[in-house]
Amino acid sequence: MFLVGLLVIANLVGGFLASSVYLTERIPSLKKVSDALAKFKIPIGLIVFAIAFVNIFNFNVGWLHYPKLSLISGLLVGFVLSVDILNKFDIDENTKNKLFNFASKYHIVIGLLALAIGIIKILKLFIDVVNIFL
Repeated sequence: MFLVGLLVIANLVGGFLASSVYLTERIPSLKKVSDALAKFKIPIGLIVFAIAFVNIFNFNVGWLHYPKLSLISGLLVGFVLSVDILNKFDIDENTKNKLFNFASKYHIVIGLLALAIGIIKILKLFIDVVNIFL
């Protein structure tokens, strides 16, 4: 359960960072937070990707409650944030360009979806806690 919670937080942070260009245009007060996180874009992306990847092998959750959307969004957000690391590897230029184009084209959409998935997961957790006390 801890790894799933960590994945939710990773989706929230990674989703915010991936969609920060769009969000800071709409809400200028988020600019300071966005600038502070942007310095760590690649490490955050690698951490989000690693958390999502580790959750693939998390069998403690059970198949009925397996966080499939969180996994997919975590992997995508992690990739989009850390795509610049590909410059350090010897990869075919055509493949590298396709990956960069994908990341630049869809980073806002992927970020907003990851942010939405993270918020929905937190709301579901909140509703579950409230139901325990009712």
